[in-house]
Amino acid sequence: MELSCWREIMNESRKMREGMASFIAGLAGKKVLVELRGDKYANGTLESCDCYLNLRMSNVTMDQGGKNGVLREFFIRGKHIRFIHMDKYEDVVAAVRRGIRASKD
Repeated sequence: MELSCWREIMNESRKMREGMASFIAGLAGKKVLVELRGDKYANGTLESCDCYLNLRMSNVTMDQGGKNGVLREFFIRGKHIRFIHMDKYEDVVAAVRRGIRASKD
């Protein structure tokens, strides 16, 4: 593997440990509502999150201004996210620890 590739992997790992992404990654397997730009909403189960807050979700119900749709899988680029709402109270410290553990694997 090239040295630049290793640097990118290490950089992504550092960002994951230090940023908000570790908390969001710790929510994997939980129901979340993602508010997107343009008044669109994605409600489903969070599968994964990377250091750029790109999300992979499953069993998603989309609301696009009155138009609803159901998707088995859905990918959201981080730059399109406005807010991420949790289904219920989540222990922040435990979620961050799960996210850090997941980023090491």
